[in-house]
Amino acid sequence: MRPEAFPAALYNTYITAVQRALAVEFTHRPQGQGDPSRPQAQAESPVHLAELPLEEFIARTRSRLDAIDAEYDAIRRREQAPPVATTEVRSPLGYLTMHVRDGGPIAIHGNPRALDNPSDTVLAEEALHLFARAGFGVEPDERPRPAARPRTGGDVADDEYFEGFKVLGKRGENG
Repeated sequence: MRPEAFPAALYNTYITAVQRALAVEFTHRPQGQGDPSRPQAQAESPVHLAELPLEEFIARTRSRLDAIDAEYDAIRRREQAPPVATTEVRSPLGYLTMHVRDGGPIAIHGNPRALDNPSDTVLAEEALHLFARAGFGVEPDERPRPAARPRTGGDVADDEYFEGFKVLGKRGENG
């Protein structure tokens, strides 16, 4: 990956993870928790409007039109409101900069010269600290460490044999 493409890939990965988390949460909501934006009367009755008495039809239609008008007015007020300031949050070494507006990340930019040759560890720490500083993560020092899992197979001889291999190292370094 080119250094200048890394910030966009990091941002897209974060947004995709948030979208997936929301989708999982939405699909695992307990029954009975409908869409909070829908009025309760509409969520309860799947009755076709043509089957209702005229007075109830008019009342439901008026209620629905009032809700649409209220949403339209809210959209207009948001459009006329002064723009929300954008905040910049920098990673500790300045490799990455996150732009945050209205409580959410809108972009991540990076210094291509700095991103040209950092180690994987340094880059990972920069990303973790960036999200923690922006309020979207936990400082790496404060994260709980997972408990060590007992070994469930394999052979100590296998570990010794593969000890010299660097699977994710540069080409030509594998022994």
